[in-house]
Amino acid sequence: MQKKQFTGKAVKEYLTPGYSKTIFMAYTGIMVALFIILSYFNISITSIIEIRLGYFALAIAGMLGGPLMGFTVGALGDILKMLIVPGAGSFFPGFTICYAIMGFFYGLLFFKKNITVIRAMLGALVEFVVSLFGITTCLSILYGMPWEATFLSRIPKCVAMFFVSTVLVFMVIKTLSTALSKARLLQHS
Repeated sequence: MQKKQFTGKAVKEYLTPGYSKTIFMAYTGIMVALFIILSYFNISITSIIEIRLGYFALAIAGMLGGPLMGFTVGALGDILKMLIVPGAGSFFPGFTICYAIMGFFYGLLFFKKNITVIRAMLGALVEFVVSLFGITTCLSILYGMPWEATFLSRIPKCVAMFFVSTVLVFMVIKTLSTALSKARLLQHS
């Protein structure tokens, strides 16, 4: 069995799709716009507990353009959302980093891959970990609240969202992946 060598070219091919730069930028822009639009539909439960729907755009971006597009959509989407969406809250770079990380991992999980329930679960697990630890840390710093109290108050939301995210991401990404594959707009490895 031959061992794969990871050269710079091989890594680039894995991390980025075969799109031209123009098409890649256009898809990235569309995904950033989708992220911002979905941000209008966030469901606030308390000042520190909110159900966010932007992860759909991150998952779709990861599926379409890999880790690079997922990362870019997470970062740019969060920054532009703060500038565009009224009442979106104050800008905090920690949130931007968290969304960029989520987008990156969605790209690793969904790009050029067959979408399975296990992959959807892993995507939900990434969102769970980033939300429970990363977002909690950001909220604790931003609002000056004790980290432990913020962490404990967010556990039920994060656990519930793990199951909801698994089902919804699987259904949405699997359906979109199948449709785009049939239209020959998406390739799997």
